[in-house]
Amino acid sequence: MTEQLGLFHARDDREPAEPAMPPLSVRESRRARYLTLRLLPPHTLELVVPRGTRPADVSAFVDEHRQWIAEARRELAKCRPLRAEGLPDRIELRAIGRSFDVRYRHDPHGAVRCRVLDSTLEVATREASRRGADAALRSWLLDEADYHLTPWLLRESHGVGRRPTNVQVRLQRTRWGSCSTSGTVSLNAALLFLEAPLVRYLFIHELCHMIALNHSRKFWSAVQRYEPDYEKLDRRLSAAWFEIPLWAHAPAR
Repeated sequence: MTEQLGLFHARDDREPAEPAMPPLSVRESRRARYLTLRLLPPHTLELVVPRGTRPADVSAFVDEHRQWIAEARRELAKCRPLRAEGLPDRIELRAIGRSFDVRYRHDPHGAVRCRVLDSTLEVATREASRRGADAALRSWLLDEADYHLTPWLLRESHGVGRRPTNVQVRLQRTRWGSCSTSGTVSLNAALLFLEAPLVRYLFIHELCHMIALNHSRKFWSAVQRYEPDYEKLDRRLSAAWFEIPLWAHAPAR
């Protein structure tokens, strides 16, 4: 059930569309126990369906939640219109206080890469397409995030008194970060687009999962100990997906 429901058919987000409404995609999951609706950044509603669910039950669930889905799609369209968002001519990484003018160069025989020349980011691709430039930009973003976010997280770990066993930096579609039972902390490279206080809060949040690997009272007490303003920051972080440019989101599988 990976296709989109015809009722919520979406047009290609690289083409302008009026009216442009976010799609409802359907994904079958072996681990899911219940039919679940969730937001999938940057502008998709996803219906997660337990494997083996009858199509009639899926249709009944959609009919039951039709009004909620319609309202959620309208709100999403207001926050992030489903339209072409061209390649950036400027990138601002607020977390580290750096910005770059972006210059593109098509070289069919050269290396696909990004390189920084003073305050300019040069993007060289073999194919003259947005997809090639997007991939090069994402690769550069991952390198920048690993270089800046990993040591930053480790510095914050001294204050919390918990050190990760490993740090991974990826582009994640629905999470800013996570912490495994083995102590591996995964960070979303898109954190570089956020304000530094939000990034620091995310670090505190994940490090405190090494104290309590849940969202229990013990966990939130630990978070409050290291970040008293955590409630306000948590709300801001939840809404920050709309601050991430489309090219920096993890591509759909």
